[in-house]
Amino acid sequence: MQEVQIKAPKHEFTLLCDDIRQEMGGKTSLMGLYDHHIVVPQIPFVLPKVCFYTRFSRMDGIFKFSFSIVAPGGERKDIIRDSDVQIPDGAKEGTFNVIASPFEVGGEGVYEVIIGLTKGADRFEYIYKFAISDGQRLQSDYEKAMAEAQNGAGN
Repeated sequence: MQEVQIKAPKHEFTLLCDDIRQEMGGKTSLMGLYDHHIVVPQIPFVLPKVCFYTRFSRMDGIFKFSFSIVAPGGERKDIIRDSDVQIPDGAKEGTFNVIASPFEVGGEGVYEVIIGLTKGADRFEYIYKFAISDGQRLQSDYEKAMAEAQNGAGN
């Protein structure tokens, strides 16, 4: 008996934004795109939502899709757990819109998104990372650096 090896789906990209909207005519609008970094006014903080627009290629058939976020301290929140996904016949791409609402920010640092795709006995995991910073701390650090620069210039 010949063993069939499944080719892993390819993670093309993940975009981080404030909102994802399905428009008339089949368009998708992404609002408030981030460059892998969110600055919140203070920590702790609750964002109304954080959205992820993720595209995969080399997909066909039925998959189970999971999506989790791991905070810098190691706390894991499962947003989607083993949801059945059917890729239409003839299509080779899958786009997933995931909304984490509300999104509680407990600390600064790098957050990891773990995207899981399972087909039969094969499980594939993909990691996307983004950072969150405390705006109050950034402002304080900036003011301190400016004061030190002025004091150094006056010597």
